[in-house]
Amino acid sequence: MKKIIFTILVMSFLVNVVAQSNDKTYYLSTNLLSPVAGLNKSITAANVLVPLLSNLEYGLTLSGGYFKNYHALETRLTYGKSNDYNRIPQLQFGYHFFVLDYFKQNQSGWYVGGFARYWLYMNKYTDADLHNLSTNLTFGYMWKKKKVMFDFRVNQPLTIYTSSNIENTKSGFEINTSPMPLFSPVLPFLSLNIGYRFTN
Repeated sequence: MKKIIFTILVMSFLVNVVAQSNDKTYYLSTNLLSPVAGLNKSITAANVLVPLLSNLEYGLTLSGGYFKNYHALETRLTYGKSNDYNRIPQLQFGYHFFVLDYFKQNQSGWYVGGFARYWLYMNKYTDADLHNLSTNLTFGYMWKKKKVMFDFRVNQPLTIYTSSNIENTKSGFEINTSPMPLFSPVLPFLSLNIGYRFTN
């Protein structure tokens, strides 16, 4: 748990240091499917597939960040539930590099990047808390038109560190390339975001 808190503090500090420079465009956005992912659906396939299309974000998601030249930094906050007996707050930090725009200066919206995600799975019936810290690669396209932006993103999980307050359990770190390894050993998940851009 101390390692998770330390990692979050270091990442917050680095984001604040980088954000001190000028000439940036800021943005606020939200995940269009995260409110739907937390709803109990009568079709089992929908309960499985919708979270994969919502970046495993449940409930309300608010993200914000800024662009500077060919780079973007982003923070994501999510709070919601995947069913009636849990709550899943999430905090994410990430970086995007706009590849084609860097080489061709053509305002291309294609990017690659990476994210670190902390989430707390809280079971309100058993009082079990599961702390998780994961990393993933991102590939996406960001379409910008005046003040509006749309962002389609593929998220490929890489690693996960987990600890719990359940007795007789140990913390663990492992390579994890799928949120459903029994279904597929490599399984990316998606997100579709809409946002508003503004300058300081």
